Amino acid sequence: MFEGIYQGTTDTLLPLLDQNFPELGVIGEICQEVKTVQSTLLFWGLPSSTSTGILTNRSAIAKLDNKSKSDYVRTPIPISGLKKIWRKLFENDESALLMINPLGGRMADYSETAIPYPHRAGVLYQVLKTVNFFDQSSDTSPISLSRIAWLESLEKLLEPYVSNNPREAYANYMDLDLGVGSDSYEEASVWGERYWKKNNIKKLIRIKAKVDPKSFFRHPQSIPVF
Repeated sequence: MFEGIYQGTTDTLLPLLDQNFPELGVIGEICQEVKTVQSTLLFWGLPSSTSTGILTNRSAIAKLDNKSKSDYVRTPIPISGLKKIWRKLFENDESALLMINPLGGRMADYSETAIPYPHRAGVLYQVLKTVNFFDQSSDTSPISLSRIAWLESLEKLLEPYVSNNPREAYANYMDLDLGVGSDSYEEASVWGERYWKKNNIKKLIRIKAKVDPKSFFRHPQSIPVF
């Protein structure tokens, strides 16, 4: 499935798709023009006609019990690698999601230190890997644990094909497996540099110390205060 958002009109989108992805055969009748806030509803699987007020109702959208991991890819994955990934997906019990978000373009126009988000020039796409527990009573049931084990094996399979030194990850897909220690920079850098890279995590630590020295705003992988 291809899912995307284009900030423009259908008339300007179709020529771009015809030029770059003619195999998709996209026609105007299947495109839908909506306001940006309405696109958020569509990504949640809701009709664009749904009232945007639902976005402020925490209980209106189903809780998504899952475990997720992320990666960034900087060099094309060879066909042999794609076949391995494809076979791996068929080992799953249909509880998994693998999502590829293409980057490049305007994303690469800013240096990796311009703002906190550092995954810029040279990144081809981001990969989200998820297993869900919708049908389980907890994430520690035998079936849930088998799904987590499958996700960890997929993570290991992808290692040769994704970024390294550090193996980059997306902060908004919080992965506590990367570590939660924050008593020292050495501990925090284990996960912090994967999310933010070395220069940015150091800058964020300095900013945090100034604006939130008591770490009122915190979670297991929030920017630490030393």
